Amino acid sequence: MREINLFIFIIYMKELMASSIREIAGMHAYVTPSKSEQLKDAILNSLTAQIAVLGPDGIIETVNDAWKQFEKENTPQGLPALDCIGMNYLEVCKQSQGRSSEEAQQTFKGILAVLQGTISSFTIEYPCDAPSKKRWFLMSVTALPDSLGAVVSHTDITERKTIEQMKDEFISIASHELKTPLTSLKGIVHILQLSFLNKMKGEGAKLLNTMDIQLDKLTKIIGDFLNVNALPGKNLPFNYEEFEFKNLVQETVENVSTLSQLHFLTVQENETIICRGDRLRLEQVITNLLTNAVKYSPQSNQVFINSVVKDNKILLSVQDFGIGVNKENITRIFDRFYRVNNGLRFGGLGLGLYISSEIIKAHKGNLWVESQPGKGSTFYLTLPLR
Repeated sequence: MREINLFIFIIYMKELMASSIREIAGMHAYVTPSKSEQLKDAILNSLTAQIAVLGPDGIIETVNDAWKQFEKENTPQGLPALDCIGMNYLEVCKQSQGRSSEEAQQTFKGILAVLQGTISSFTIEYPCDAPSKKRWFLMSVTALPDSLGAVVSHTDITERKTIEQMKDEFISIASHELKTPLTSLKGIVHILQLSFLNKMKGEGAKLLNTMDIQLDKLTKIIGDFLNVNALPGKNLPFNYEEFEFKNLVQETVENVSTLSQLHFLTVQENETIICRGDRLRLEQVITNLLTNAVKYSPQSNQVFINSVVKDNKILLSVQDFGIGVNKENITRIFDRFYRVNNGLRFGGLGLGLYISSEIIKAHKGNLWVESQPGKGSTFYLTLPLR
């Protein structure tokens, strides 16, 4: 409900802001507020998220009651609470404010890009060491029309982050506990294959081979779980080296092609590029994009791959002509455990794209998708050359 109310408010603000921002700033300080302004203020103060409206220069022009209450609760005893109106929020974000210097710089650049019109919105999750306890917030910055400024919201996501941490701990323990007996079973199957496969015929040999294949699948699933708990910022190791990206693309395409005889994976462009990164991890990402393109294209057999240099970055694209993704699902497709509910059943845990996204982030790159239902999807990734 918080997200829905906030969305309604932002839409309403976009419709009214052309006239109301100047009134808020004081250009019409002595004009009696209109009904639309009163309604806007009522919606603003009904939201539990902390909301501030910034002018084009980053100056805070108005805040809601939740913002004022948070400032009051977290102001050191003996000091007056600030409502922050009139402060330059860009300057505030340059300081750490309980965040790391990297997060502060990322926030500053994100808000500046929104105000300058380079991007339409920006989000970031950050920890806040409040006096009572450590809390987590989601900051969202959305541009207002006609370069009139932006709406900033801070939503408390502490409960969600706590649940995620509990899930991570459970998955890590369960995965490690399953890994040991699974390794033993795999070894036993290999011994049986070496000892009896030549003597076994018909159904017996088939069942033994099926068991081996299913154990491989189970091993991969557990590996995915372990990867989720060993991502950048945690324990996943990265071995950076320089290598020919063109060769990586070609080798990965050939490997995936052998697994799918019904699809044609066509490399249209593949520039010679020297890349610095973890070759194995990047191969994992490209393999995931290619196998997804095949998997979600049951009625089409064409997949196009392009790798070029653009704006001093490697730009890789994987295009399929399959079922596509609805617009409302695109924003969540890289979330952990997220599965698109399109009425069709496909195997998987919803981890591949999440893990791929984290690997690309660790390489200071970007991963995104453009898609139309029924027409297919194109996944893009960029990697900085240096």
